[in-house]
Amino acid sequence: MGLLKNLKLRNRAYACAYNSFRFAARLRGDLSEFAPSIAETIQSVGDELAALARDGCATEGERRQLIEGLEGALRALGFSDTAQVHIVSQLAPRIMAGEPASGGKEAWTRIAV
Repeated sequence: MGLLKNLKLRNRAYACAYNSFRFAARLRGDLSEFAPSIAETIQSVGDELAALARDGCATEGERRQLIEGLEGALRALGFSDTAQVHIVSQLAPRIMAGEPASGGKEAWTRIAV
């Protein structure tokens, strides 16, 4: 059962990262005014994977599967080794902690005020 869950988590992380980066690149290629920058894309992928880690992963090993899925997507997209290391080093602590940058108590405080 654990092997199947790990495979599902890795696949969900792969699909999330792969689709997000491809969609953002397509928008930038079309010169859309709504196209996110690469930094914004990285942050949104990090938020989504951190939320997935928070809600769907009970153990550290399961959260590592999300990181492996992210690495697989970056390889599939043709990112250089340096870029892969840079992106993963930025996002891994957030994924392991399960804390999306945009979803903290501060956001609820701003909405309430």
